[in-house]
Amino acid sequence: MRNNLLTALLILPLLGCGSGSEDSAGATTSTGSGGSGGAGGPSPGCAPTAAPDIADVSGTWAYRAVGSQLTQAQGLDPFHTRIVSVLLVTQQQDGDAISFNGTYCDHYTEDPDAIVHAVIPDTFREALAPVAREGTFAASEGRGRRYQLGRLYEVVGAALEDPAQDELPTAPADARVVDQDEDGHPGMTLQLQGLIDGSVYVAERKWTELDGVAVAADRIEGRLGFASEQSVLDTDPPILKASTAASRTYPDPEECNSTFVMVRIPDDADCAWIEAAAETLFE
Repeated sequence: MRNNLLTALLILPLLGCGSGSEDSAGATTSTGSGGSGGAGGPSPGCAPTAAPDIADVSGTWAYRAVGSQLTQAQGLDPFHTRIVSVLLVTQQQDGDAISFNGTYCDHYTEDPDAIVHAVIPDTFREALAPVAREGTFAASEGRGRRYQLGRLYEVVGAALEDPAQDELPTAPADARVVDQDEDGHPGMTLQLQGLIDGSVYVAERKWTELDGVAVAADRIEGRLGFASEQSVLDTDPPILKASTAASRTYPDPEECNSTFVMVRIPDDADCAWIEAAAETLFE
């Protein structure tokens, strides 16, 4: 039983970050962060200060988003999980309007306190679709220009007619399930490593919003708002599926721990360039 509970700690919404609710094994588990601090909402106390006289954020950027959440299993202390996404972004600005087009360069978890670690395979990251989103870089009372990108939904492991509203599939036989990483298993595959090893096949949905400022001509910082949900379609070994109901994830109460950073980079830079510079690029 203890092994099952420890395994359940890592059945997390690995594309999004936030709060969770227990559900029956194999059903959808929702996580998210609503309320203040997302795009359009009031700013948290840790909001960065805008640099003056920056009016244009066009160009090529390296983007890193970090979502912090807590995971709780019965009888065990909660632990932190950070979910990190790194993208290569091309951005254009027309007046106050901006367009953001990004390609995933990296996507991984940081869970040093976990006994069983969730690992996002390269095949998962490579199967993530490019993202395109719209927003504004416009004057905001008391904050200088404010960088805001509206809500973007991303769905993996399933094809939904309405990505924002349709229920996620809960069974491999559902016609909407897509073997997106093309590994012969339903949905997208996550790996568990540590005290228990195994594979978890999931469909996931998340939305994100960005709210920040340009702190320099070559750097944008701000808060990541999000919500996510995950459906476990199947597992290997099968006993892992039943254990998913034993854990609960919820937002880190310190909302300043969920953030994004964008750094301007050369126009000819690619993901390999970002990877080589990643150790110091976002510091």
